[in-house]
Amino acid sequence: MTTVTTSADSQPPAVLEARKQDLEALARNRWDVLVVGGGITGCGILLDAASRGLQAALIECDDFAVGTSSRSSRLIHGGLRYLEQFQIGLVREALRERSLLLKLAPHLVRLEPFLFPIYGGSWARPFYGAGLTMYDLLGASADGGFHRHLSVDESLAAVPALHRKGLRGAFLYHDGQEDDARYVVSVVRTARSKGALALTRVRALRGIEAGGRLVGCAVRDGLTGSEFEVRAAAVIDATGVWTGRADGPFPAKARRLTQPSRGVHLVVPRDRIPSRYGLTLRIPHRVCFLVPWPDNWVIGTTDHEADTPPDRPAPTLAEIDEILENVNGTLDVGLARNDVIGAFVGLRPLATDPGGTPGSTVKASREHRIRTEPNGLVRISGGKFTTYRLMALQTVNAALGSATAKARPSRTAETPIVGAAAPAELEALGGRIAADSGLDRDRADHLVARYGTEASDVVALGRDLGLLRPLGPEAGPLEVEVVWSVRQESALSVDDFLARRTRLAQEQRDRGAAVAGRVAELMGSELGWSTSDRDGAVKAFLGGAHHEFDVPQEAV
Repeated sequence: MTTVTTSADSQPPAVLEARKQDLEALARNRWDVLVVGGGITGCGILLDAASRGLQAALIECDDFAVGTSSRSSRLIHGGLRYLEQFQIGLVREALRERSLLLKLAPHLVRLEPFLFPIYGGSWARPFYGAGLTMYDLLGASADGGFHRHLSVDESLAAVPALHRKGLRGAFLYHDGQEDDARYVVSVVRTARSKGALALTRVRALRGIEAGGRLVGCAVRDGLTGSEFEVRAAAVIDATGVWTGRADGPFPAKARRLTQPSRGVHLVVPRDRIPSRYGLTLRIPHRVCFLVPWPDNWVIGTTDHEADTPPDRPAPTLAEIDEILENVNGTLDVGLARNDVIGAFVGLRPLATDPGGTPGSTVKASREHRIRTEPNGLVRISGGKFTTYRLMALQTVNAALGSATAKARPSRTAETPIVGAAAPAELEALGGRIAADSGLDRDRADHLVARYGTEASDVVALGRDLGLLRPLGPEAGPLEVEVVWSVRQESALSVDDFLARRTRLAQEQRDRGAAVAGRVAELMGSELGWSTSDRDGAVKAFLGGAHHEFDVPQEAV
């Protein structure tokens, strides 16, 4: 037996022992499936494997959803623009998955109405109308109903800032919306409920081969520095934009496996752009979304090849100005840099063609690609957040082989995500929490939207600990949510909580500085931090958050 030691003796026993035992189990067991990478793809694979009764483990060198999976447009959608590229199969597939996720996670995924303004000649309305009709027939109407046309006056009543010149009305349709990072954490917790093991701050260093076959990985625990081996019958590379890189755990020998594309989004106050609906703006070669996000808009995105390191990317002024120009080109709002609360970059791990030849990221397919290397390593690249479940199913099938996969089929199509319940039950739960806890109804509903049926457990913990107060006057989350994130959601840093368990790092102009000290105090009491540890945690968080989410200063 390999013993994994930890040095964090100052941590409370429950937290210390749980992580120590998980590390020991990771080293001791021979896993059916070992997943490397904690984005939505890797976490979906973990859940798929666990749903089949397999012994499955996942390791992530940083935090769940730290990369692309917390930096998306926050949509669960078919990809309307892909119809112009004749990617009909991809759109049908995504809409089918959208419908399923609305049922499996109704607390996390909801339908949102979007307005698509029509500009152009007499051809514009029938052209875009045909596209939306196809979207409906491919599956969109099954959940949100058929799209409908609004007249020019109706369109301006809904969105007064629309440029009137050339406006030929608008189409109203529906697509799904979610908090991407919270969804990932919920998928992980669902997998854990089925016996899977998932650890953050554990880095895969290199593969271990025996007889020409990959039989595991050498790994390092980022908290203690301990190195050990993990053995598995199948190893899956779900590292996204790191796939095949020379500085990653499984370098590709001969060709480029992904073509990273930079997707930048802006966070802008909701009242800065009055609109009853979300907006889908047609711009050259693609669309720009204005996605409603409680008190803000999430606006984007760009689509340019990434030529910078994939770790913690930051927006550029040119990218921010590009999105501002896209918005101002359709809306008479005069949106400017100083309107932007925050910005973030996601790197899409677009799969290259079989020859590994890069091309335009705009035209590159969003379909996923699964490769099995000669040594048995299974790699997954490309795809969309919306289709993660199907990608996971097919990846585990590839790892098991057709005969075993048929004998042990995926169960994720009927596996609710933790906290799921019927919409009416969730609505009633918000009312009960408000009545029983003294919290106002909006805050109770917010908890239900984040935790589903577990919201009552969060409130019970807050009552026991005396932590049902908001973190701050401008910060919606309750203090108890910090403790819950450590105990139940693997949060180990201020960044984990403020950037992903909540989104305050992006939604607050100060990047959450006003509450970071209190977050560190609450986390520190759970993780055994000293005063200097807490101060260092806040400093490290703010340095990273300003780099990742600020509008950069113009060079003098």
